[in-house]
Amino acid sequence: MVHGADGRGEGAADIENVARALTEAVPLLVERLSAARPGRLYRDAIKLLERPLLGHVLAMTGGNQLRAARLLGLNRNTLRKRCRELRLALPRGPRHAPGGRTAAPLA
Repeated sequence: MVHGADGRGEGAADIENVARALTEAVPLLVERLSAARPGRLYRDAIKLLERPLLGHVLAMTGGNQLRAARLLGLNRNTLRKRCRELRLALPRGPRHAPGGRTAAPLA
């Protein structure tokens, strides 16, 4: 790992840049959300970030919910519940029957 002048890895500067961009976006986000749905600002702002975050991590893990949940620091059931509440489709992989065969999908 290459360290910058401050001794931190290169990724730390990238994270700071993303955090700065998010911080700069907050005032406009607050203005728009509070005008559209007063009293739901926090819930709507979290939903705006959570939906793409969960979707991206699930895509990164090939739809593996257990790996995605571990990466996010969530329980798998919590991840499934949040995806349901956000109406985020969970990827469905092939189901394996005992003996390693792929079972037919459940109807």
